Amino acid sequence: MRSKYLTRNLIILVLLVLFVSIVCIINNHVKAAYPDVDSATYVIDHLVHQSDNVDFHQEDTIVYRDDRTQADLFPEDYYALLINESDQTVLAAKNVHQRMYPASMTKMMTAIVVADAIEAGTISLDDMVEITQNYDLTAEDVAPSQLHRGYTISVKDLLYGLMLESNNYYALYLAEYVGGDIQSFCDRMNQKALELGATNTHFMNPHGLDDPNHYSTAYDMYLIVKEVHNHQILRDIDGFDTYTYTFYDSNGAAIDTESTATNLFVTGEVSLPATFHLESWKTGTTDGAGNCLAMYLTKDGKDYVVVASSGNSKADLYNSIIRLLCLTD
Repeated sequence: MRSKYLTRNLIILVLLVLFVSIVCIINNHVKAAYPDVDSATYVIDHLVHQSDNVDFHQEDTIVYRDDRTQADLFPEDYYALLINESDQTVLAAKNVHQRMYPASMTKMMTAIVVADAIEAGTISLDDMVEITQNYDLTAEDVAPSQLHRGYTISVKDLLYGLMLESNNYYALYLAEYVGGDIQSFCDRMNQKALELGATNTHFMNPHGLDDPNHYSTAYDMYLIVKEVHNHQILRDIDGFDTYTYTFYDSNGAAIDTESTATNLFVTGEVSLPATFHLESWKTGTTDGAGNCLAMYLTKDGKDYVVVASSGNSKADLYNSIIRLLCLTD
């Protein structure tokens, strides 16, 4: 009997030592990456693949991994999240920490990195960008670009076209101008995601076309659209339904064009539930992602964030968004 107790106590001691060692390794890793920080709080996804038995506290994240609030309203393959940001309460959650293709919601992070560069003074909205190469995304079922090598266009107009009409080529032009090359810009996107706590997100490109290693979650998109809302430059863009601008060909001839918002709530084709005001948003559509939309809204003095993805059609997406927003009543 004494032998059994000794064996049990030895096992407990070994497990305790192992646990302490793992904590020390993680802590040292965080201190090495962030030397000015004495401690760090992990969001739930940071440890999700390390243990199913970690006891997370409420301050780690407002949406737990197993949160299925109002989940029965949506199909099993759907990703949906509605948060009362003012009260920090979850009103709906479905697959919020599962990886998904973010499609053009990716462009929110592209715009954030560009906005950071503008606010830091390294570039300006008025900078004229010369197109240095002819990108071709037609193999991805994207129409050819209006801009060609030698054309020029302002950072402001690229940014508006990126966010309103979700122009994939404009994402590449901005990435090259701000980052020097596409890979360096994507590195900045991934670093920014980590800074925001979006630890289950990885970007391979600035436009959001499907790639197996390009992924995010509904929860991470919630964090990212909140950051979009922190930038006045980007909030200004999201207030437009159409935007007319001019770019110049290689001979300096002016070419006028117009961007139209891809969000049907903005264009008025679909009506928001009463008293909601739309502040920031981004749509997305790819074969892998389906139809998706992230929005930051206000209603009766309170802020809300909604994310929905995997809709089989635009009609399905907007019906789902309305169903979510009606939960605030």
